Amino acid sequence: MKLTIGEKITLLRKERNITQTELAEYLFLAPQTISRWEVGSGAPEITLLPKIAAFFGVSIDELFGLTSLERAEDLVCKYSVLRDDRSFQEAMECVNSMLQTIDAALKSCEEDAAGLEADRDQLEAEKLHLWIQQGRESFQRALRITDSFVEKTEGNPTHPWYLRMRLQRNQLRTNLGMGREALEESRKNFLEHPDKITLHLYLSTLLELQKYEELLSVQETEPLAQEIICPISEENLSLWWLFIHAAAETGAADFIERHVPSVLEACGEKDEFSFLRSLLPFYQKTRQEEKLEETKRRLLSLLPGMGMNPYFEETAKKEIESFYNNSQK
Repeated sequence: MKLTIGEKITLLRKERNITQTELAEYLFLAPQTISRWEVGSGAPEITLLPKIAAFFGVSIDELFGLTSLERAEDLVCKYSVLRDDRSFQEAMECVNSMLQTIDAALKSCEEDAAGLEADRDQLEAEKLHLWIQQGRESFQRALRITDSFVEKTEGNPTHPWYLRMRLQRNQLRTNLGMGREALEESRKNFLEHPDKITLHLYLSTLLELQKYEELLSVQETEPLAQEIICPISEENLSLWWLFIHAAAETGAADFIERHVPSVLEACGEKDEFSFLRSLLPFYQKTRQEEKLEETKRRLLSLLPGMGMNPYFEETAKKEIESFYNNSQK
């Protein structure tokens, strides 16, 4: 049970062997005033609180009977209500500081380890809650920005941010649990206004929701889509990338075998590099050793012409070389 401020003053005074008279002299008050506080017949004026806390060497929170753990919990609750950056920083700093203190105490073995571990678990849970809440708030802020861009570019599909912001908005909506609504809207838009952009939004939403089989079926069952993606050309490669990605995720080897050669024929070197790089995990997973080695060789030959800075080029090279035949394991 949380102590009243009078009870806390009594406790602190007795712990430090301080009399009511001594405390009263420090505060320029009568001893009877201290006595009334301690029995609950009154409370210190707010202007005296900093002096009382300084006298006992405690924080004002502690003076009110608030433990460090309770203070952390209150700050986390405060952020949950306000959702502002300052409250998040304040709560996170408090939690991290307490975790560091507990870790130091556990290493020194000076206190009850079980109690410290219990407090540590509680603080880790509070920290998790903070990150989740901040993640949701960040997504909401980002969604508001994409909504603004969508409104701004409505009716202007040639705008450089038209497609990108709509793709980003659907991704954010999916992350916020609105994926079904985003999918229904994108499918409706495609059926009502079938073109490359509405199809891209529809397929991307399916991919974001990991509805790979449904995505692949669009290629065979939607006549409106077939008119846009066939024949394979440089103009519709971005759509085929979505199909190939879904096929790789589901292990649809027949689909990849049928369509990848035609896709690669339509590619320039940079698009070819992107497609082949995405297929490496698939070839390794399906134990297609010859395809894997062939793809690695081609990627390594294309790599110098990709215009990457030296660091990213070296990173890409290491990533490509990290794929190996299952027979070499």
